[in-house]
Amino acid sequence: MKEKISYYLKQESSKNAIWLILDKILRLGVGLIVGVLVARYLGPVLFGKWNYAIAFISLVSALATLGLDQIVVKHLLDKNEEEYVLLGTAFYLRLIGCFICTLIVLGYFLFFKNDIQLLLVAIFTALNLWFQTFDVIDLKNQSLLQSRKTVVVKNSVFVLISVLRLFFVYFECSLLSFVILGLVECILGALGLILYYGINNFKKWKFNIDYCVVLLKQAWPLILSGIVIMMYMRLDQIMIGEIIGERAVGLYSVSTRFTELWYFIPSVFATSFFPKLVEKFNTNTKNYYDVCLKLLKLLFLVSFSIGVFFTFSSDFIINFLYGREYKMSVFALQISIWTGVFVFWGVAAGNMLVIEHLNKHNLIKSVQGLLLNVILNLVLIPKYGINGAAVATLISQFYASYLYYVFFKKTRHIFLLQTKSILFI
Repeated sequence: MKEKISYYLKQESSKNAIWLILDKILRLGVGLIVGVLVARYLGPVLFGKWNYAIAFISLVSALATLGLDQIVVKHLLDKNEEEYVLLGTAFYLRLIGCFICTLIVLGYFLFFKNDIQLLLVAIFTALNLWFQTFDVIDLKNQSLLQSRKTVVVKNSVFVLISVLRLFFVYFECSLLSFVILGLVECILGALGLILYYGINNFKKWKFNIDYCVVLLKQAWPLILSGIVIMMYMRLDQIMIGEIIGERAVGLYSVSTRFTELWYFIPSVFATSFFPKLVEKFNTNTKNYYDVCLKLLKLLFLVSFSIGVFFTFSSDFIINFLYGREYKMSVFALQISIWTGVFVFWGVAAGNMLVIEHLNKHNLIKSVQGLLLNVILNLVLIPKYGINGAAVATLISQFYASYLYYVFFKKTRHIFLLQTKSILFI
């Protein structure tokens, strides 16, 4: 019986991973082409202003997701509560988080930034979070290894909006028009998920205070670590904007866009491997570590290959796609692309910490990585500009996603597995 369950999980994990990869490949191809045209049209200044708003909202977005995703998926797998209580409680908690996020965004841009255009961009970007709360429907699909449903809905909307973005470029629409179009994408995506899930099923969702307490007790380290992670992933753009200016944010955003373009890969494999890892951890520890090592080997091989490719081709890619106006992004890309190795590992290691009930380390390593990142940014940005920010991010990710695990007995096996995955080459 166990062999049949294991075989089923393996087959479904593979199918799920294929759908998620197809989803990201489509977004990678279409999104890159459309994104390049939008960036060229807006120019570094307006593009930088938009990315400055996105960076700040990203800092507080962890309050909207509340780090609940993997915990809710685990509870769905363990069948701790009925589905409608699990999804309903998570949904309403995320709504509360969105309300807090919106207040923070309004307060910051209203009182600390004397720029009406930037304020409007920030408001409409923050509204995206409200409609992304319906992504809790995808958590059920993840638990059943049926991400195909989410992929179909989201990509149908994505293709439609991408076509509209091309029309907006052609008709030379304003920056705010592009921002509002992004909000429309979130609205249509939410409506699609609700229709696919079933309106009657959605109406059955209910909030349970006892389960809410359980969720928050388990999720608070992930909530805090999520905030900290977003801070040291986005704080560099905020600091660049404050120290150098919004144009530099636009240049830096181009380099990080190519780096972050590949971050879907660890998420795809980690999401698809998660149910299998939970099953192995509960039944056979040795097999659990074997599967973890396979995942880490795969992620290292992919991220290392990406790093090598962009190290030697970034000059041609930036100049060909974005033009000479963005030439200062080249060296920053050659540095930041290697951050991907540690981000890939970090995603897999983060899931291991959740499965092994070591959530507090997600918070501790993230706080330490953030402090290191802030210190390095303060030292390197004034001297080396966006290249200094790229170096700061690389070093802090190296520490938080790899070196950190060697200092604690309960996490040292993660460091050893990551090291072994290097030897795979």
